[in-house]
Amino acid sequence: MATKNGGEKRRSATEKLFRRMQTRFTVLVAVICFVLVSVSFIAMTIVNTVVMESSVNGIMIEAMRFAEGIYLDSDAANENESPEEGPMPDCLVVVEHDGEYDIIGALGSEITLTDDDLRTLMAAAMSGSDGIDLGDLRVRIRADIDGTGTRGYNVYAFYDFTDRYSIYVTQTLGMLFSFIGLACLLSLFSYMMSGVMLAPAREVLVRQKDLVANASHELKTPVTIINANLDVIKNAPSDADNSKWIANIESQTKRMNSLIIEMLEMSSFESNAYVPEIREFDLGELTEGYCLSFEAACYEKGVSIAYECEGSTVVRSDEKGWSKLVSILLDNAVKYSPDNGRIDVNIVRKKKHVYLNISNDGEIPKDKIDKIFDRFYKAGDGSGSFGLGLAMAKVITAGMNGSITCGSSDGRTVFTVCVPLREIREAPRKEGTE
Repeated sequence: MATKNGGEKRRSATEKLFRRMQTRFTVLVAVICFVLVSVSFIAMTIVNTVVMESSVNGIMIEAMRFAEGIYLDSDAANENESPEEGPMPDCLVVVEHDGEYDIIGALGSEITLTDDDLRTLMAAAMSGSDGIDLGDLRVRIRADIDGTGTRGYNVYAFYDFTDRYSIYVTQTLGMLFSFIGLACLLSLFSYMMSGVMLAPAREVLVRQKDLVANASHELKTPVTIINANLDVIKNAPSDADNSKWIANIESQTKRMNSLIIEMLEMSSFESNAYVPEIREFDLGELTEGYCLSFEAACYEKGVSIAYECEGSTVVRSDEKGWSKLVSILLDNAVKYSPDNGRIDVNIVRKKKHVYLNISNDGEIPKDKIDKIFDRFYKAGDGSGSFGLGLAMAKVITAGMNGSITCGSSDGRTVFTVCVPLREIREAPRKEGTE
């Protein structure tokens, strides 16, 4: 129960840490999204404003030029052209001369200006204003004033900006809310995706905490036994025989040392600083040598071990990794084989891959096969192991870009390793290596 509660507490702490990471990631993405959206909105608003201003100014400039042409054409002036004959009925142009003024065009077909309205507009133009609100109308102004008096007339253009300004404001607000909605959707999407993106980090955190907890549990027992034996020795008479207690201390010390060595080996294979010993060697010869070294252990249990290979087994790969991998799998096969069992070792080379198959008598329950590669997991009594061997085998195989699988049926268990023949990754080579 204590172990279960401890595991739940570790996972709870990991979940809290993961949620904090997820929240920070989401906040960072949200800030970036809002900054990008704000910049995009400002840029589009500026572009929209410049385009609108250019269009309005273009209309008024063209209308003023047309009006000047009419005014300078004496024949057209004598004909007293009416405002309705202007080319741009949505723009009103006033030509002022000798205290009088001529009106060309109109603000709109349904807009009627009084003399007071016209004077107000002209006064605003004289004051240098570029726009004025005239009742419910928003009017844009442009003036070409003859300050020297050489030309003899002034030209004013008035444009009804009311509808266009309303459309501009509506479009700007629409873009604003659209961009805000887009930023919110991107933030929500980033929160959902962060769970997927940070899943590997979450798995690493869980494994690290489980590793520390399991290692502490494995070390706790020998430390307790050592302390208990030391207490017995300290309290024993000076002439007492303490060889038994000293042997226990020695045994537990060796056990702790073995655990530390295995953990350091696994850490070294996982480390980015690990340099593979890439060289050309005979994998069959290496495997056969390990089979011979395990014959004594097999003889004690009455287990037979047979080795065979098909074709050339010369490969170019990580010799150090293969040595450890073969040793782990053979040691595992010997430990878990029943007395008078059989171990078969087979190497097959197919195209660009090499396969190592090691099988032994004994069957692993189906509900445990998926767990046997977990660290500190033991399918049986463990036979004094720490449950790190197969986990290390998986790490080594992954480091060589290969795979390791386990199948168990009909009273036999087989481990299959598949690794590409060529080296997996480029790494700095030490002096003296090929």
